[in-house]
Amino acid sequence: MERHNEISEFIWSIKEHIRDEYAEKDYEDVILPFTLLRRIDCVLEETHEKVVQAYDKFKDKASSEVLDRLLKQASGQNFYNKSDYTLVGLTKDINNIGVNFEAYLNGFSENIKDILLNFSGGPEKGLSPIYETLLRKDLLLIVTKEFVSSKIDLHPDKVSNHDMGTIFEILIRKSKETSNEKAGQYFTPREIVKLMVNLVFVNETDKLQKAGAGINIYDPCCGTGGMLTTAKDYLQQNINKNLDVWVYGQEINEQTYAIAKSDLLIKGENAENIKHGNTITKDKLIGKTFNYMLTNPPFGDDWKNMREFVEDESEEKGYNGRFGAGTPDVSDGSFLFLQHMISKMNPQGSTIGIVFNGSPLFNGDAGSGWSDIRGWIMDEPSDLLDCIVAMPKDLFYGTGIGTYIWILNNKKPAERKNKVQLINAMDSMFTKKIKSLGKKQYEISEEGISLITEIYKAYKDYNIEVEESGKKRTIEISKIYDVTDFKYTKVTVERPLRMAYEITNEKIETLKKHPKFIALATSKKKDKVKAEADVAKGKALQDKIIKVLETFKGKAREMNDGNFFTTFQKFFGGKPNKTLLKMLRDVLGEKDEQAEVVFEDPYNAHEQKGRICDWDEKPMHDGDMRDNESIKWKENIDEYFERNVLPFATDAWMDREKDKIGYEIPFTKFFYEYKPMRDLSLIMKDIEDLEEQTEDLLKVIKEVAK
Repeated sequence: MERHNEISEFIWSIKEHIRDEYAEKDYEDVILPFTLLRRIDCVLEETHEKVVQAYDKFKDKASSEVLDRLLKQASGQNFYNKSDYTLVGLTKDINNIGVNFEAYLNGFSENIKDILLNFSGGPEKGLSPIYETLLRKDLLLIVTKEFVSSKIDLHPDKVSNHDMGTIFEILIRKSKETSNEKAGQYFTPREIVKLMVNLVFVNETDKLQKAGAGINIYDPCCGTGGMLTTAKDYLQQNINKNLDVWVYGQEINEQTYAIAKSDLLIKGENAENIKHGNTITKDKLIGKTFNYMLTNPPFGDDWKNMREFVEDESEEKGYNGRFGAGTPDVSDGSFLFLQHMISKMNPQGSTIGIVFNGSPLFNGDAGSGWSDIRGWIMDEPSDLLDCIVAMPKDLFYGTGIGTYIWILNNKKPAERKNKVQLINAMDSMFTKKIKSLGKKQYEISEEGISLITEIYKAYKDYNIEVEESGKKRTIEISKIYDVTDFKYTKVTVERPLRMAYEITNEKIETLKKHPKFIALATSKKKDKVKAEADVAKGKALQDKIIKVLETFKGKAREMNDGNFFTTFQKFFGGKPNKTLLKMLRDVLGEKDEQAEVVFEDPYNAHEQKGRICDWDEKPMHDGDMRDNESIKWKENIDEYFERNVLPFATDAWMDREKDKIGYEIPFTKFFYEYKPMRDLSLIMKDIEDLEEQTEDLLKVIKEVAK
């Protein structure tokens, strides 16, 4: 890591030569493409002369396709530069550096030029933006000399592809921090990638060691390609050196896409498997499925710009598309990427490793998109979620928040079916302190990676004992749960509406000002005569209502809604319609816990005895007193209601038609705060004990004060 820092710090320091001519946010327009050019130059250095000679020999004899193959053969790579120049050579002809630089860039093979165009702004701008501004400001020679300095030796025998990826990532982090962008969204620290790879492949060894085995790996947010290359290296170095591994990815950011593609080119791989574009709205690998998938999607990024596209697909295609289970809140689109990956699982067997923040664990109430997606992932018939590993904070360059690795498998072994393993890797025993890199202050140690992997593979509960301040305590590291432990029913608990009536002048005046009362004496008819007739009729009704209410003034407070409206009917000469009934209740009625319950039809309320929850005909509910109870799936709802609700709300009942099924994984609660649900009577006893203790303490304080 120190070597990575040394090289990247020197490269980034080159910004000092351009700072007077470039805004901070534009430093990356120079630093990143020149770093890539320097790397490619170093890779091609030993065979450059052979390529130039081959070009001179065959340029007028061979077709463009044949010439391309000959030049690649001469370079020993899947790319080349047929010009007479290298970066070092460009610095030796200072009077013609502009013309020569143009020839140098145009001398690259088409696949390299395609990559470079992602630094220049696209094909429509050509390659000239890479150097023209520097040339115009007399900085091209200075910058080129700095990049060919001995301090930036990027030859493959000095800097591996893996290490080069890290250097690129550090530079990207610095450039994004300079421009206040979210650097963390473009790459993932290498040790986290290694842990994810271990978890995804640890149970696949026997399958992958078979002769002739071949697999494909996909990352829908591939960044610089680190997860893909790390996964392939791990497999071929630790499991089967002859294993055929094909890597695929898609990346939205032009520069990181270019770096990922060039990395594959340098390694002799098929760089065309790396696609550029928005994975959600422009999937470039439609219809393709994968054996293994790894990704670190953007954290907490809203998806409002994709909302119409995603919701249209969800509605039109349902479960035949990617988003049939629903969509998360528009403020965080991370779940969309997992839904996308699930759609690409190979029916013969696929494993997914994905990094999330805490939102996908517990955001969203029962019936929300978040919850429904969790249920679709965890519950039958999908049963995809296998394990979640909670990691400590301060592991990423661009964010200090805690993160979680989710492992999904569509071919779970029998012992893992309908179960989820939670691994608590938040303890310091799994990490080591490092020199800060952005917000990254820790990394998962090699020992930590090995231990987490072994715990996952062992698939059993696992605890450790630690000593703090001379006291020992047990920390739960691994626990196995049934899927139904994360499932609950959200039940609506209603309380009855209780209304009392006491008519006063103030109440009558309030009624007169009520919009619906005023509307009684208005008309929408265009015919003047008919309109005037409606108004007259309405005024007569208004007068009649007021006259009836005047008879209630000075009378005792009526605690029964049915009695009040029976009396009202007697003087009014008939029952009020539903609209008038609601208006009178809204304006004249007062909620009163001592009053009798209210029924929708005050003239047809049958006398019922016993608990309201047992009544056949329920009263109207009081919206202000509505409550919800989230009851664990394994618990009997009726027993829960009898034990935890009725003792404290004897007139309550459950409206089971409003039941919603929810799913959440309150991770830390299971490890640190979770206790079996206790009866409310016991909790109340605790409160009473606390009140007694407080009273005793106050007595002592008073005595001391005396």
